Amino acid sequence: MGTVTNTSSTALLQLLRVCSPTLPIGAYAYSQGLESACELEYVNSEISLYTWINGLLSHSMQYLDIPIFSRLYDAHKDHNNKDIEYWNNYILASRETNELLLEDTQMGRALTKLLEKLEINNFKVDKNHCSLITAFSLACVGWNITKQDALQGFIWAWCENQVSIGVKLIPLGQTSGQLVLSKLIPDINIVIKNGLTLENDNIGSSCPGAIIASMQHEDQYTRLFRS
Repeated sequence: MGTVTNTSSTALLQLLRVCSPTLPIGAYAYSQGLESACELEYVNSEISLYTWINGLLSHSMQYLDIPIFSRLYDAHKDHNNKDIEYWNNYILASRETNELLLEDTQMGRALTKLLEKLEINNFKVDKNHCSLITAFSLACVGWNITKQDALQGFIWAWCENQVSIGVKLIPLGQTSGQLVLSKLIPDINIVIKNGLTLENDNIGSSCPGAIIASMQHEDQYTRLFRS
């Protein structure tokens, strides 16, 4: 898949901002069940960390987050309030555990508050019931970031956060983390390309192992990451 886009240098800087781990929305505080998977040693090596993340990319992000992100991006661009509300509710209804739903809405709310301060405030959904994807796609439309670049940034930031969690918990060295990210780069391009081709009837997925890990994490005795 080609990587040449029409994103301007200013828009690129805005994309780097919204994808930054220093963005004050709390993304670093969540493991999405990976902490439980590491505790139970489902994930205990560089190879198993890559397999875990790649599995979520291929079986969850590709069939759910990416196509819904695309539709929300288009809806924001067209000022289509009905579609914005529909796809926002759809993605939140697809979060199978209390932990995942709270994570999504808490980060979505934090990003909407930040965007208001940055004068992107044309929200069409309840800020307390706003998915991160809904707010992130709005930011990208507001800053004239192309859809392709927006998705690459969003998925990259998610992968980078998951790798960072694995490096801390397994634990792995920083070089191992970079090797995992290197292996994920072609996977990111593939899942974005495939996710953008999905028809509405094909949207939706579930990863039972990750969902079980998320539920186990909700009452894990000791943990570093939020539930």
